[in-house]
Amino acid sequence: MGAAWRQVAPGGGADDSLILAVDFAASGRPEATFSDLAAGLGSSRSVWESVQPPPGSPGGLHAEDYLLHWAGEIQASGRPVSAVLGFCAGSTFAAELAVRVGHWQGTAPQLLVFDPESPTALTLYYQFRKVVETLSGILGEEAAAKIVSAGVDAHERLDQVTLLAQELVRIFTEAGNEACMAAGLDEEFAEELVGTYRSFVTYLVAAAEIDFRSRWSSAVAFSSATVTSGLNPLAPAERSALVRREVRFPVDHAGLLRDPDVAYAVSQLLS
Repeated sequence: MGAAWRQVAPGGGADDSLILAVDFAASGRPEATFSDLAAGLGSSRSVWESVQPPPGSPGGLHAEDYLLHWAGEIQASGRPVSAVLGFCAGSTFAAELAVRVGHWQGTAPQLLVFDPESPTALTLYYQFRKVVETLSGILGEEAAAKIVSAGVDAHERLDQVTLLAQELVRIFTEAGNEACMAAGLDEEFAEELVGTYRSFVTYLVAAAEIDFRSRWSSAVAFSSATVTSGLNPLAPAERSALVRREVRFPVDHAGLLRDPDVAYAVSQLLS
């Protein structure tokens, strides 16, 4: 394995095809990951989970940078790809990656998406707030509330994804460093904290560049019961038009990838 993918299920059966899973799997996040899903699949095929490319130029990374980073290692492996999976914003990348894999191997892999979303300004604000509130125990309630308030103001002023992303990263960087210093946390921790958030925002902005509407029509979508996640905020006609088929589960967004019923449904499709 190289720098673009990590193996979360070893495979070892007669079928040497790969299952690719696109996600931003940072340590400590509350949502289940594809490692959890892979553990429940009982598949004899290898499952590879995406790894983010290294930080780019000051202008940031774009969707094409991510796709080239991931595609190169897949092609170099020489192994066929039977399915591409995507979680949340990773579903946009997964859809485009599946098209490219289909072009070079001659057969399209299955496309499975889990609470698929294309990031918007509201997505960026929601994720900003969630990250800050998750860290309130480290930052302190007062500092966290101050950072959230600044994020609310930014969201009210800016509705363009790239501009809002830049402002939220600026707010988080300044306030996060200040709060870490006040809490007596070392500079290395603050840099890791800010760097992880910046990387996540860059990932979301890049995902928003992809024309998902022309790519999800072949996908099977697995939806949670969280009303604000994935296809759930959409009108019934719109959500049914976006994907080939949707399967819904009575589980929240954070637990979707670790639910045994989801793993069973996925394994049936992959077999």
